[in-house]
Amino acid sequence: MKLDLTLPAAEAATGAVAQPVAPLSAKGADLIARTLVEIGVDTVFCYPGGANLEMLDALSRVAITLVRTEHEQGSVFGAQGYARATGKLGVCLATSGPGATNLVTGIADAASDSVPVLAITGNVATHWLGKNAFQEVDIVAITKPVTKLARQVREPRDIPAALREAAACALAGRPGPVLLDFPKDIQQARPDQPTDKRFTAPVPAGMSEETAQRIAALLARSERPVIYAGGGVIASGTGTRLVALAEALDCPVALTMMGLGAMPDDHPLLLGPLGMHGAYAANVAVNEADLVLALGVRFDDRVIGDPSSFARHAKIVHVDVDAAEIGKNKPVTLGVHADLRDAFSGLLAYAKRLGVPDWHAYLRERRETHPLRVAQPVAAGEASVLTGVDVITALAALLPPEAVVTTGVGQHQMWAMQHLRLRQPRTFLSSAGFGTMGFGLPAAIGAKVALPDVPVVDIDGDGSLNMSVNELSTCRRYGVGVKVLVINNQWLGMVRQWQDMIYARNRVASSLVDPNAPEGANDGRPYPDFVTIAAGYGVAGARVTRAEELPAALARMLEDPSEPYLLDVLVAREDDVYPMIPAGKTYRDVVFGPGQAAGPIAAGAF
Repeated sequence: MKLDLTLPAAEAATGAVAQPVAPLSAKGADLIARTLVEIGVDTVFCYPGGANLEMLDALSRVAITLVRTEHEQGSVFGAQGYARATGKLGVCLATSGPGATNLVTGIADAASDSVPVLAITGNVATHWLGKNAFQEVDIVAITKPVTKLARQVREPRDIPAALREAAACALAGRPGPVLLDFPKDIQQARPDQPTDKRFTAPVPAGMSEETAQRIAALLARSERPVIYAGGGVIASGTGTRLVALAEALDCPVALTMMGLGAMPDDHPLLLGPLGMHGAYAANVAVNEADLVLALGVRFDDRVIGDPSSFARHAKIVHVDVDAAEIGKNKPVTLGVHADLRDAFSGLLAYAKRLGVPDWHAYLRERRETHPLRVAQPVAAGEASVLTGVDVITALAALLPPEAVVTTGVGQHQMWAMQHLRLRQPRTFLSSAGFGTMGFGLPAAIGAKVALPDVPVVDIDGDGSLNMSVNELSTCRRYGVGVKVLVINNQWLGMVRQWQDMIYARNRVASSLVDPNAPEGANDGRPYPDFVTIAAGYGVAGARVTRAEELPAALARMLEDPSEPYLLDVLVAREDDVYPMIPAGKTYRDVVFGPGQAAGPIAAGAF
């Protein structure tokens, strides 16, 4: 199946695609288009405006697909979805001023989750820079803190070299976003002798044999080892080596949200995700271990909680391609600055079975005692009411292993993290570090454009989807067969859960019900009515209100992979995400449900 990414008939009728194609000139905008093709870019997510029309005109005449989203933030999240699903460079294009600033949230999101995105912006002509011209903004200064490289190109001859350098920078080492800003006169200029340097990205020195032997010696003395692996494994494409190492050592593994899919969900050595809403056994393992082998992780606060209490009795070995992350949030016994592709070779060369059956038995008991499950039962008399976990579990049973799932941000995101059956890398795309609501739908569009023959489902919440529901128009315009599954509880659910737990149930500004509906009214039509909204964009949809309706509705949603479709599922309004470790607390403070906790657990209880 191939997506139809040509202009719709209505646009073609204006002559936009019927005009004769003129020979390429040597304008700066043409250099931009040509160079992007040469570095392997095949798709650009964009929104037009006065300062980028030169570039759009040039891009329309080369072998690059242009996907116009409904908002610049949709463009940058589309580029992210493309990059996260493929590992390739995602590219977005915006105009100056508000167009450029509308990219900033997505750029910061890409920085937090290490996603290679090239953001290209137009700007006012150089003679107007710094004069408060119409739609002028210093986007380079704004984005420098959240990019690996941010630069304004002031000489047209530098265009090819600047693009090659930016692309190499975005993909090198720890991936991340870069930004290039092109003033309009630079796009229009005709340089005589453009420079075209090639760039070789620097690589870490790698793991020495001595270091590999030292790690092997630490592992050999361990009685409670655990591998703590994250997004670096996904980014480096070393998931199979992670599995090989865990099996060679017979060592349990805990994954971060960014690492999900690096190891098949049904692997016997995988304990599941760890962190604030992670599996209890995974949190026990890293906190009661005597040796933590941390691979491609950043010791995020949502994972470690109180740094002084995290893995307090363990020796920690941290291997990461970004030297700045080593020891930043948690002191380590041994820090290794290395690309995981190189590091795994050394680790596997000296890996020996550890023989820790008592440790495995202990963790298995923790998993069996406190499995991931629906912690809060549906209220009496509502036997047919669905929970978010019910919906995601039913979806997981229908999806093939290669299916890509994106999420919005909120309770549905955590339920998806806990209950999807992820067996392949790059199949779970979620805003983990920045937690950006509205991420799910445009990211799903980017993934589907990149992988048109793969099922792509956006698991979204009603609050999160409401921030980007306009991108259904993009799905319709280009025939992008994204499936949107709305877990609809009529709340900003995670906000409401925190308000209940921390702020004495003072639910300020978190309700999403119709403000004019009678108190307690429930006619099966939630607010907003996403099915009607989808229809307004020409996208088919349906609503589910009872458990018995769900199987057939999911089957219908997945039936035609080329058709965009929205399924709005009303779930129990008061259901919460458990387990939960309160912010700043430790795994010993975990809450398993209303009024429940793990009880007193001493560190090193094993």
